[in-house]
Amino acid sequence: MVSLSEMMEGAWIEGKQLEVPGDNFVEQLTDLLVELHSSPYTGPDKKKFPAERDVSDLIACNDKDDFTKQAIDEYFNLDNHWRGCLLHGDLWRQNILVDEEGNLTGLRDWEAVCVGDPNWDLRMIRRWLGWERMDKLIFLYNCSMDFNLDKNSIIVYDKISLCHSIRIRKKRGLLRHDKDFAIQRFEEYKRIFPECLPLDWQPTD
Repeated sequence: MVSLSEMMEGAWIEGKQLEVPGDNFVEQLTDLLVELHSSPYTGPDKKKFPAERDVSDLIACNDKDDFTKQAIDEYFNLDNHWRGCLLHGDLWRQNILVDEEGNLTGLRDWEAVCVGDPNWDLRMIRRWLGWERMDKLIFLYNCSMDFNLDKNSIIVYDKISLCHSIRIRKKRGLLRHDKDFAIQRFEEYKRIFPECLPLDWQPTD
C-alpha cells in the first residue's frame, strides 16, 4: 500500500473498488483512518464541514419527508458536531481500493478533504462492510485514539448523507458513476434503515 501522503498527492494506486473485504481489511482500514485523523490539516482555513453544508441544504428543501425531518432533528441533538480532524470526506466503496484478496491498497479521490468530526468519514462504510465489521472497526479505532468514535453520531450522519444524496440527484441529475436506479437504491436504504442492502441490489419493478 502506498503511503498516506502519496495517496493524498494523487499517486497511482493498484487495485479495484471494494466489493468483498479480505480477512484483514477492517484492521487495515482502521490503521489508515487513525493515521489520517491524526494528521495535520494544511488546506483552506475556513472550508465548511460537509455535514453543516448538507444539513443547511436539506433545511432549505420544501418537500422534506419524515425521515429527513427526523435526521435533521437528530443532527442538532448530537453532543458534538466538530473536531479538528483531517477527513477524507467522501469515503465510499468506489474510493476504497483493494487487491484480489480484499486487502486495502489505498483511498482515492481526495477532492472532498476537509476538517471535522471523524465520525463523518465513517457514515457510509457500514453500507458495504455491514454492522458487525463496522462495530469491530469502531472498537479498534477507539483503542488507538485519544477520543472515541460514536456509533450514534455515525448513524445520524449516515441518515443525513442518504437524504442529501437523494436531494442532489433530484436537483442536478444522476452523477457520472451512478447506475440508473441510484435514487431508488438510496430510497430503499431509507426504507429499511438501519439495515444494509446487498451490493447487487436492484429494483424489482
